[in-house]
Amino acid sequence: MSFPKVVGLDTDWTIWQGYLGHQGWGKGRGAHALSQDNIVRVDRQLLRDSTNQNNWIRVYNDIYKIVYDILKNGAKLAIVSRNTNKDMCDRALYYFNAPNPGDNNKEYSIIHLVTYDEIIDQSKVEHWRRIHGWSKEDYSEFLMFDDEAAHNGVRIELGVTFQQARNKQGLLWQVYQDGLNAWRRGKGVMIYPTPGFTPRRVHIGYSGLPSYWIYLVTHGEGSVEYKVPYRWGYALYVADHIEIAKYFCGWNGTWNVGGAGDKNYVCEIWVKDYDLFCRINKIFVPENIGKLPQMNNTNWSFEATGQNQEDRDRTISQWGVYTPYVLFSQHHWMNGMPNPNRRWTEMVVYTQIQRGIFDLVVLSDDQVKQASVNKPNPFPFRHQLKSWNITVPNETWNEFRSRGETDFF
Repeated sequence: MSFPKVVGLDTDWTIWQGYLGHQGWGKGRGAHALSQDNIVRVDRQLLRDSTNQNNWIRVYNDIYKIVYDILKNGAKLAIVSRNTNKDMCDRALYYFNAPNPGDNNKEYSIIHLVTYDEIIDQSKVEHWRRIHGWSKEDYSEFLMFDDEAAHNGVRIELGVTFQQARNKQGLLWQVYQDGLNAWRRGKGVMIYPTPGFTPRRVHIGYSGLPSYWIYLVTHGEGSVEYKVPYRWGYALYVADHIEIAKYFCGWNGTWNVGGAGDKNYVCEIWVKDYDLFCRINKIFVPENIGKLPQMNNTNWSFEATGQNQEDRDRTISQWGVYTPYVLFSQHHWMNGMPNPNRRWTEMVVYTQIQRGIFDLVVLSDDQVKQASVNKPNPFPFRHQLKSWNITVPNETWNEFRSRGETDFF
């Protein structure tokens, strides 16, 4: 089976139970000057602070097996952590030993099995950008495990597959397998050159985008601006009608995306392989349902925002749709939109799929005028439920009926 080129593990509450290096470590009687010299090995899994027995970390049970499996499958091991004391983490990884499949399964200090030692207190997006630069591998070849949902920004901004180790249970073997499966599904939305085959490129909708987002999308990153509301998570939002895209050009301007003077453009949204697009996972969710709360990122913490995105994926998986997927929803009418008091259909394209098969074309003002007349609505999304294989839960059908919306097929 296919396998990531680089697998990254967080430290605290992912590799080991506890937080290493907090201010109380190495502060007791007889403390060594170097903080890492105050770590003592109790046994194969437990390390303590030599100056305070109440300070300890314990490696989770499945970690050695997981490290072995990563290396056995030819992947590089990365440590990707925001812990503020790299020296202490490196020392802990020195004390923890795992079998090395490259040397007859002899026990090696984990630190000696690590290729990318990224322990620094900064955004993990920056960690993975460096790993990308060193490894020369595409972001789609990376998989990261972390206990904090806030760090799923690596998936949102870069397209790195992210798997959360929840509830301070550490990286369990099943969570590790779930992450590998998510990564393999993500690879399934990438286009690979095939001799003698040219994918069918199709224009399917429009977006109103600031030049800052256009730059990100065309350079292989997600269209993310943390100060702008994204109700279904950070993604590329696509309308099936050009008038909606024109409306959002003005709406984006009110949020000053990209800084003062950043211009907004109507863009054609294309899929680079229409047949592949029709096969990938899709879900049409109800706009208002308690078990699928919308994101309020402008008022929430990064952790709450990240957890909302993780919880959305879990809720949608209960309908039989797994990441990566394209999300559809009806959108309420907003003042100034065309067709007063009527909802319209939006398509939400998350970064992994956006990077894999989506493209955009920026339109000039004259081209917008022409498209408004000649091709304002290339694919009415509500009419593609069958042709695009969109899963529609009963809750969504019930919402359609309650709103008197019958034109869906």
